[in-house]
Parts: sequence; structure tokens; C-alpha cells
Amino acid sequence: MTILLKNGNTVDVENTKITRADILIENGIITEVSEKPVVPPADAEIIDCAGKIVSPGLIDAHLHIESSMLSPVEFCRNSVKNGTTAVLADPHEISNVFGMDAVKMFMELAPSMPLQMLIALPSCVPSTDMENSGAAISLADMREIMDDPGIYGLGEMMNFPGIINGFGEARQKVDAFFELGKLVDGHSPSLRGKELISYITNGRMDGKVRIMSDHEVSFPEEALEKIANGMYIALRYGSASKDMDNVLPGILRSGAGTSKCMLCSDDLSAQELYDAGHMNRTVRRCRDIIAETLGVPAEQAAVTAIGMASKNAGNYLAPYLAHYGLPRMGVIAKGMRADITVFDSLEKLNAIDVICGGKITLRNSLPARALPSYDFKNFTASVNLRSPVKPGDFSIHSDKSSVRARAIDITAESLLTGTCFVNLLVQNGIVRPDPKQDTAIIAVFERHHATGSHAAAFVRGLGIKEGAMASTVAHDSHNLIVAGYEPEEMAVLANALMDCGGGIGVIKHGKINLLPLEIGGLMSNDSIETVIAKYKAVKDELSGSRLKNAFMTMSFLSLPVIPELKITDKGLVDVNKFEFVSVIEE
Repeated sequence: MTILLKNGNTVDVENTKITRADILIENGIITEVSEKPVVPPADAEIIDCAGKIVSPGLIDAHLHIESSMLSPVEFCRNSVKNGTTAVLADPHEISNVFGMDAVKMFMELAPSMPLQMLIALPSCVPSTDMENSGAAISLADMREIMDDPGIYGLGEMMNFPGIINGFGEARQKVDAFFELGKLVDGHSPSLRGKELISYITNGRMDGKVRIMSDHEVSFPEEALEKIANGMYIALRYGSASKDMDNVLPGILRSGAGTSKCMLCSDDLSAQELYDAGHMNRTVRRCRDIIAETLGVPAEQAAVTAIGMASKNAGNYLAPYLAHYGLPRMGVIAKGMRADITVFDSLEKLNAIDVICGGKITLRNSLPARALPSYDFKNFTASVNLRSPVKPGDFSIHSDKSSVRARAIDITAESLLTGTCFVNLLVQNGIVRPDPKQDTAIIAVFERHHATGSHAAAFVRGLGIKEGAMASTVAHDSHNLIVAGYEPEEMAVLANALMDCGGGIGVIKHGKINLLPLEIGGLMSNDSIETVIAKYKAVKDELSGSRLKNAFMTMSFLSLPVIPELKITDKGLVDVNKFEFVSVIEE
């Protein structure tokens, strides 16, 4: 297919400027970029871009599609509408439910998507031995498919203690991908100093960067240290966490430059995707931060932000692309892969036309082709409890009249949590939660293999005043997580989620409202509009939460790889010490 883009205001991310140019695309490759009019071949499709912005396609440098609660098909359909031409997808979430079968499902889907869905092989399934997961992926499993061109590298290596201390298969997994010439994504929140260098070098301390990126960066100083030691930083602007707001100004003020900074969403809700967009929404925010921090014109800030979401991510991908002899990405230049988005303006960044790999996938803001359906039946019926949940499963016992209880302390709009201690009353030998202190019961139930494993504790800061909330979206093992004040209601809600095959739900005044997520208890096969409507109905039943998305926040309270205090089906975890701790302070 031959395409000529004429008369566009073309974003030159190499030189941080905009020039008028004609762009010729042949067989998926950019073959000419000229400020003079280009005479097209007779069979070329011509798109007049006069008055519009012609940009390199935007790349999400780290993404878990499952967190949108949309199927990969529906997510990509809506992502490309917003100018995204590539996602670095880590199917870590559903792999914790179905293992390698889930990875292979993503690989089957990728060629038919309207954008380039590059896949990372999840590194930590399960993420730790401090929880029960639905599946496990070993190094031997990885070797079966790791050289497939659709696998760009190893997904975020969350087991940083395993890397630093050399236990398990963590280092061997990193070495296997590094030696193959592929990428290794990182995950090392708050790691600094010698431990960081050990992590980056995969324990060797030899200066060679083997773990190459990190999106778990919450502070500017942390980002600058990781950049100085050779890492790329994927600045996160997702739905659960928007660390870019805090991190980017410090990087800009330091003078370190942004060449090692990519942009990513990590976890993006369907509502935010629908209302605000995908990577175009992130670029808008990045542009505004650059303009405000550096005092530069909006156009210059926009071009820099676009470069972070295209050229920088393309440079990060270069070793993987070179391994397979594939064209480079992220820049509008001769010889580059033809991933191009035509926006209405640098202000709004609404996508008008999208070309991915030389194929038109969006034309005049409408999908250029229908996407094939996919039968997800092998990825349903994933909620398997040993027996129905009982009110007593939420009990924390004490023979005292009151206790000082350790609780997970929520940090709004962040994946980080703290540890707090609250004084709670004991009634009939059972420690009671306290809505006046915003301290609820929280419990996790293993839901994959009917082991019966479960644990209960307390959480402060969810903001719910009555009723209960529950979900089978609970990172990373995606067991059943429930929070509330009355064990009877919590049990009823938990069993309702089991009966519908997983999802999220609320019970209030005895009324249950559910969003079924039939694909692995994580994703719906419905349209984005239907998912949003059902999700809104569920969230509207929550009363008074100060959080923008209490379900998104709760889904990370069982993730025992991000400090400080988390809960799994095995108990309360001090992530800093990587050990279980008691609920009641002795």
C-alpha cells in the first residue's frame, strides 16, 4: 500500500520543531520526507493534511490492558482512536490467572489489532511466594516462546529482592532475555544506591545495564539516579497513579534532559480512556508540565512531549527491533516504520487519521476496518472457592476489650501505602472496624484452585461509610478482595461475585450491584460504553469516598511488591521487610 500525506505541519522530534512536509509511505516504510511537494505514484492514496499536525504515532511504553476491564480487542479499538500506534503490553494480570495460555492468547490477537501490540513475557507469575496465584510461569516455559518476534522482552521484573540477593530464577530470566538481545523492563520502587546498581546489573555490579527501564518512580531524585545509572524511565500517568506530575518537574529543573524519559499509562480505566484519551491525554499533560516548569512556548513543549511518547520509546525498543531486522520506530524520517498520527491541533491532540505499519487504521476519526471477534470461552469460569464465604471468615479475634491494630494506610492517587495503628473496640471476642476512623475490614480469598486460603486485616482511607465492596481484580494474583464493615454483607457480596464468574460489586442496604468481568475475572467482552455504564452504576453505590476510584485503589492493596503494607490470601505483608506481620500489636 502506498500513501502520500500532503501539506501537513510535521512534528520533527529529532530537531524539536514543526515543518511543512510531504510524506511518502510504501510497503509500511517511510520512503520520503520532503519540504517540497512529492509527486505520488499513480496508485497512491492521498491524504491532504493541510492545517493539521502530522506526528509520529504515540507509544505507550508500559501497559496492562487488563486494568481497563476491556478485552484487548476493545481496548485497542479505542486506543487507536486517540492516536496510539503501539503499546508495550505486559499481560501479567491475566497470566496470573491462566499462565502461558493467556500470553499465547495475546500473541494470537496481536496481528489483527489496529495498532502494534508488542508483548512482554511476564517475569513474575506469581509475583511473590507470599500469595497464591492461579498459575506459574517458569524460565523453561519462557524458553518455548521467548524468541518469537511478537515478544519484545521480559516484563517488569518485580522481584527485586530476588535480583539483589540472587535467589530463585529471577537473575536467570533476566540473563536469558538479555543474551537474546531483547529488553528487560524493570520495577524497583524507591530502590537507591548499591541495591539499585545491583538490580540494574542483575547482581553483577559491573556497570552493564541488563534491566533497562522502570515505571515505578515516584520522586525526581529517584528518577535522576536511575537515569544516571543507564535506565530509561517510563513516566506513569495512569488512572491509579499519576507519578509524572511529581517526577517530571524535578527532572526538567535538574537539566538532565528528557532523552531517557518515555511515557506510559501502566493502568488505565475504561472511563478515562473514553473521556480523555490514551497517550494523547498523557502528552497533553506532559506538554503543560514542560511549558509551566521551563517557561517555554506551548508548541515547543508539545513537540518535546510528543518526542517522549514516540522517539524515546522507539530508541528504547531499538535493540529488540535490531534483533529481528525490523525498521526503527518513533520518528518521521526516511527508512522508519510508518506509524503516523494526524492530529487536529497541538492543543487538543484529537486524532483524525492514523497509519500503523503503513496501513490506515483510522480515517476522518472513524475506524478504517472492522476488527475480528475472538472467542474467550477458554478464559472464563475462573472463580473457584473451596466453599461459600461465611461471615466468620472476616473475623479477627482478641480476648481484650480493645486493641491497637495495624492497618493498611491508603495514600490517595498512589500505589504506595503506609502503615498506621488504630485503636479498635472488641465485641464478643471479635475486633470491630470503625467507620468514624475510616477503618474498614479487608480480606483476600484465594479463588483459583479452591485451596480455602484467606486472610483478614484492616484498612484506613477507603472512604466507604457503609455496605461493602469486592472485586476479583486484585493485583497481582487476582484473588477475591473484599472490604466493608459488616461481615454478613461482605459474605453475601463475595458469594455473588463467585456466582457470576468474577468482577466488581457493591452491596448497600441489602442491594447488590455488579459489573461481571467474565474473562478471567478481569475483563469484559462488552463494548467500552457498556462497561463504563455498568461500572458507573457500581461506583455510584459507594458513599462518600474521597478517592477518585476506590475500586482501582483497592485492587492494588493486595500487591506485595509495592511498599509499604499490603494484604494477600496468606496474611498482612510488610513489603519493606518482605515478611508477614500481625494485625494486632502485642
